[in-house]
Amino acid sequence: MTVFSLVLTSIFVFFSGQLQAGGTTTAEKHYAVVVIGGGLMGSAAAWQLARDGKEVILLEKQDREYSQGSSKGLTRIARSNNLGSDLWSYLHNRSVQETATLVNYLGNQGDDISMSAVYQTTPVNYMRPLKAADAIIASSERQKVDYKLALTPEEGMEMFGVQLPEGVFLHREFNEHSGTLNPEALISLLHKAIKLKGGTIVYNASVSDIQRQGNHYLIASKDSQGSERKLTASQIVSASGPHTGPLLTELAPYMDKLITPKRVFLAFLQISPAKYHQLEDHARSQLRRAYPVINSSAGTREGSFYSMFESSGADGNPVIKIGGHFQRSDINSLDDVWHQALSEEEIRWSIENTGRYLRMHGVPVNDEDLQLVDDVSCVYSLTSTEVPIVSQLVAPSGDMDSNFVVIAGMSGVGAKGAMTYGRIAANLLQGKSENDSGYLEAVEAVGFTRLKEDVDQLQVSPEK
Repeated sequence: MTVFSLVLTSIFVFFSGQLQAGGTTTAEKHYAVVVIGGGLMGSAAAWQLARDGKEVILLEKQDREYSQGSSKGLTRIARSNNLGSDLWSYLHNRSVQETATLVNYLGNQGDDISMSAVYQTTPVNYMRPLKAADAIIASSERQKVDYKLALTPEEGMEMFGVQLPEGVFLHREFNEHSGTLNPEALISLLHKAIKLKGGTIVYNASVSDIQRQGNHYLIASKDSQGSERKLTASQIVSASGPHTGPLLTELAPYMDKLITPKRVFLAFLQISPAKYHQLEDHARSQLRRAYPVINSSAGTREGSFYSMFESSGADGNPVIKIGGHFQRSDINSLDDVWHQALSEEEIRWSIENTGRYLRMHGVPVNDEDLQLVDDVSCVYSLTSTEVPIVSQLVAPSGDMDSNFVVIAGMSGVGAKGAMTYGRIAANLLQGKSENDSGYLEAVEAVGFTRLKEDVDQLQVSPEK
């Protein structure tokens, strides 16, 4: 090689390095399966695929600290009983089984982990209008839920020490692993297991584009410095939450119409230390028994709330998390909504509902005794029926794209069933099924037949 050639080669290498450092696209690499979204849904799907021996890479736009998404935080309500539908009960109960499999696998790999790392078993409280009592009794017995029911104010006081309003009943569920689950802990365990199974996880990888190229997909992602990376995949699972519509504009433009992101809020309250230390033992005991709760006693969607303990201080004074499943508002910017502070009205709603509920349980606190210690805005992704989608895509031809599965529209009900959604997604991508009737009913409710009907309806009624 001449001196001139050596100089040219050196210049080329130098500028290639400079361009790549400045954000130039890196070379493509091919993967069998790419999972987009490292929250509960994507992580559960990636784990199930890795467990089945598939080569998996999981792309997550955040870093290891999960600060955005409906699964943010340390607690979500986990429950077996569900009024009017066995679907949600199956999703929870199957998820408990799948979590046990995950915990056992990690234990066999030398990790000292128990189910209590994910599930905190406590009685779950439901307060509802009396007219729903018959349906609750029927569903509890059908779903084999251990429960107690107070139908009158007298029974409420005698059984639970609770002052029930007229026309309201209290139902308590007593099932192992019903209570709360820790989504952050579950995500962490899933990521550990994925890696142990040979999977790859890339954080700070925001997917900006997906194109179909022949028999595979081309995926473009950017890291936190703006450097772009391109990779190809034979199969994809998209679990990108509220970003599903924009992400799938090219492959499935109908998703932007089927999935509607809405902002919801969470308030974190605590009884003032001075007041908490004045509480007698009975009041503190009642405080502990009162949570978690789903309170629908107001009789309106907007008036209902869910609430649970997020954490407790060294003195036992709990941080109470409260939110409204139907306290929703429009979103101007998905990038900014996570940082939106609660309004005064939202804070007032949270304090008033918490104070009223505590006093009902004999905890003598006034609204002014409750302090706001934190607040969070997060996002629900909603379908028109509020039943999620876990399905292969509908291709432009109307046929099934069996190599692309989307998990979307969790609408705040995803956490307790996440492990089941992951199993369904992994099975769909591999062309597998199960004989279990609960599984088949779940696939029917969330899968391709339902998605195809929704897409066909959009074509009939494009104005929707």
